[in-house]
Amino acid sequence: MTKPSTAMAQPTVRNGAVAWTGDNPFIYLKRDPQEPWNSLSLYFRIASSPYGSGRAAIVVENPYQAEDPSACRLVLTDNAEMARFLVREFVSRFLLFRPSPVMDQLEYVDGARFEETLDGDDWTEQASAGGRSIALTWRGLGEPFAVDVPGPESGTGAHEMFAVFRIAQAGEVTVDGRRLPGSTVERDFLNGRGQSAGFAMSETWVEDL
Repeated sequence: MTKPSTAMAQPTVRNGAVAWTGDNPFIYLKRDPQEPWNSLSLYFRIASSPYGSGRAAIVVENPYQAEDPSACRLVLTDNAEMARFLVREFVSRFLLFRPSPVMDQLEYVDGARFEETLDGDDWTEQASAGGRSIALTWRGLGEPFAVDVPGPESGTGAHEMFAVFRIAQAGEVTVDGRRLPGSTVERDFLNGRGQSAGFAMSETWVEDL
């Protein structure tokens, strides 16, 4: 009788340049579930990128209307080169941001300071710089699950994306003390349904070969 193999599977090194790796939580809000998105907000905590490490909080209010003097379109960061790279090469190519005519008009404020607050399953990231402030809060974060998104299906269509997600039950965005209107909505997400706010942790984008 042939003995079962005891050989262990060998690790595989993934070919392709690592564009960046870190955390990338998101909060997308609507006033009415049937209307376009009222605001799209992202937070980046980057461990490695072509422009080094750093953090950035991004808020794009009324993203699909070019002219709106009252809308917040703000980036607070401690690494402006990195933040511009992320917006130019990734955020602007993400599905919900692609139709926006304002992605090259964002206001960048460098030298930001960041603070995080954990309260059970609620998580808040705060950024402040030059008299401006952004606070992003995720409420009721769910259980983590891992994903591997092939290049053709990823946000850029050119990078394979690996991440661990925790979907929130709700999310809030405050800019300069003003809470943005709207709430999260349920939507299709990966292979299921989830609210339009969540944490993408250990997110890594690798050039698709």
